[in-house]
Amino acid sequence: MVTVALIQSDIRPHDVEDNLTHYEVLLKDKIQEPVDLIVFPEMFNCGFSADFDQHAESMEGRSVTFLQKIAQRYNCDTVATLPIRDGEKIVNRLIWMSPDCVRGWYDKKHLFFGSEQRICISGDKFTIVESSGQRWLPLICYDVRFPVWSRNAVQDGQFLYDCLIYTANFPEPREQVLLKLATARAIENQAYVLVVNRIGYDGEGHAHAGGTAVISPQGEILAQTECHQEEVLMYSLDFESLRQYRASFPVSKQWD
Repeated sequence: MVTVALIQSDIRPHDVEDNLTHYEVLLKDKIQEPVDLIVFPEMFNCGFSADFDQHAESMEGRSVTFLQKIAQRYNCDTVATLPIRDGEKIVNRLIWMSPDCVRGWYDKKHLFFGSEQRICISGDKFTIVESSGQRWLPLICYDVRFPVWSRNAVQDGQFLYDCLIYTANFPEPREQVLLKLATARAIENQAYVLVVNRIGYDGEGHAHAGGTAVISPQGEILAQTECHQEEVLMYSLDFESLRQYRASFPVSKQWD
């Protein structure tokens, strides 16, 4: 079993220091048991706004350092996205941090039209992360609409990944779209899917209701947060049952 903590929180626009401090308080209050993975929503440190590029930092910046501090404090891995300045470009980068080092990162492939497309450069490859004895594919928000980008595969008897993660800033009017698409991704790839979405208003006035959830490979919502409420959703993923399901229903042998 692998225990995950999914952070459904508000993100105050432009207030990086306050957001990071708030996460510390929230985690201290809500996490009272061992955890293997903590996942924050997209743009966890500053949220989206018309000029979020002013908060772009390096891989040695305070928000990245914060992720490692939390990983060390709870002896787990942490996952979050934030604007990173990479040379002359800015990317929406998902960072997978262990207590010791960065396990991997992913620069968002599918940028949403508006400020994100104007400010960020698109990534061109995804990253498989090995952690807690499993293989994970972490993706970001709008990526959920592009099924080929998350296509699972079997190579030498091993699945490309066992769990798909979407960190998100999906606005309230399209919250159900996020969950329906994520459910489809779980079914078609025979993998768990974790959806981590924010609440509150972003810097462009868009409302977010949450909808953070754990979805089974069969498309069942195993756990879900209440809308509009700040919450840490704890859930233990049973990967042995996943392996049994894949063996009993070997649709992967006919994947295109």
